[in-house]
Amino acid sequence: MASVFELLLNSLKDLGKEELKAFQWHLKKNYKDISDSEMEDADRFKTVDKMVDHFGEEEAVKNTVEILRKMNKNYLAKQLEDNHKKGNRLKLKLNC
Repeated sequence: MASVFELLLNSLKDLGKEELKAFQWHLKKNYKDISDSEMEDADRFKTVDKMVDHFGEEEAVKNTVEILRKMNKNYLAKQLEDNHKKGNRLKLKLNC
């Protein structure tokens, strides 16, 4: 079962260098909790860490899906949503 960190990182790995910059731009503009300086020279790992630190795991997934959709990366958004839901269902089964 992949962690939220792994799911988010896998989604960002599918973005090219310029697409990652666009993702980070959306992140800074739409979510004021993230500052310009925090995203300056941020790689994929740092981006994921900052998102989870600021929003928590569930909101980080939700915000990533929203940004991916704004970028017309609907396949990545759906893939992240589906994998996250699968992980949550598996957690529920394991806890029962």
